[in-house]
Amino acid sequence: MKWLVILSCVLFLFLSVIILLIVSLNPSMPDRTAVVALYSDLGTWEESVQAAEKMFQWMNYTVVLVNSDYINNEGLDDFCVLCVPGGDMYQYAQDISSRGKGNVKNFIRNGGGYIGICGGAYFASEKVFWQGNQLPITPLGVFLGMAEGPVNEIVPYPSYDMCKVDILDFEHPITRSEQDSIWMLYYWGPVLMPNENANATILGTYDRGNQPAMLAFDYGLGGVFLVGTHPEIEEDSERDGVAFADELDDCGSDWELMRKAVLWLLNK
Repeated sequence: MKWLVILSCVLFLFLSVIILLIVSLNPSMPDRTAVVALYSDLGTWEESVQAAEKMFQWMNYTVVLVNSDYINNEGLDDFCVLCVPGGDMYQYAQDISSRGKGNVKNFIRNGGGYIGICGGAYFASEKVFWQGNQLPITPLGVFLGMAEGPVNEIVPYPSYDMCKVDILDFEHPITRSEQDSIWMLYYWGPVLMPNENANATILGTYDRGNQPAMLAFDYGLGGVFLVGTHPEIEEDSERDGVAFADELDDCGSDWELMRKAVLWLLNK
C-alpha cells in the first residue's frame, strides 16, 4: 500500500508542475485566484494602468491585465471586478466588439463589478460627447446617461490640475465617513449626467460647475462605479509607481475611497 501512496504523491506533484508551466507559458490565461481584471490595450493611458494596478495590489487583490481580444472571446467569468482605466474611449469602443460589450454587460448583470475611471467612465455611458460633439461610437451603455468633457471650467484643455469634488451622499457605503470634499487629479474627464430614468446615485460633484463627477448604481445583480477624475494617481507619493503629476499636492490619498468602492462592488 505504501508504494501506492508514494506513487499518488509523485503524480500529484508532477501534475502541479505541468499546470504551473502551462500558466507561465500562456500569459493570456488568467490566474484563477484573480479578483480584478484591469483593462490594458490600445488607447489605455499607461500611467493610469500602472497606478491602478499598484492601487489594487495595495488592497491585497490579485490583478490580471486583460485586453480586448480576451474580453471579446473569453469573457470575464474568472473575475469579480473589471476596471477600465483612463484613456481613449473612442479606441475602447472600436476594439471591444459588440460581443465583448455583451460579455461585459452579462458579467455585471450576473454579479460582477465595473469601475470606470475617466476614459472608462466615458466608455460606460450611453452617449459620449467630446468638445461639444457626440462621438460616432457605440459605447458600453450600462450607464443610462451622458458623459461629456473635457470641462474647461475646471482646467482648460489640454492641461491637467487638481480639482475639488464635493461629496453629496454620506450614506452610501462608498462615500460614508468621507469629508465634505476631496481633491483628485482632473485630466480631461467627463461630467456624468444621468437620464431621468437612470437609477444612479450621484456621490459627488465637481466643485467648479457643480456637475456630477462620481456616481454608482446597480446593474442586475452587479454594480457600477464611475468617476471622472483620477483617484488612482498619487500625486505626492511614489507608491503608485508613476511620476505623473508629482508636482501637484494630493491633499490626501484617494485610495481608501477606491477601496470602499471595490468592497461595495464585491458585496453586491
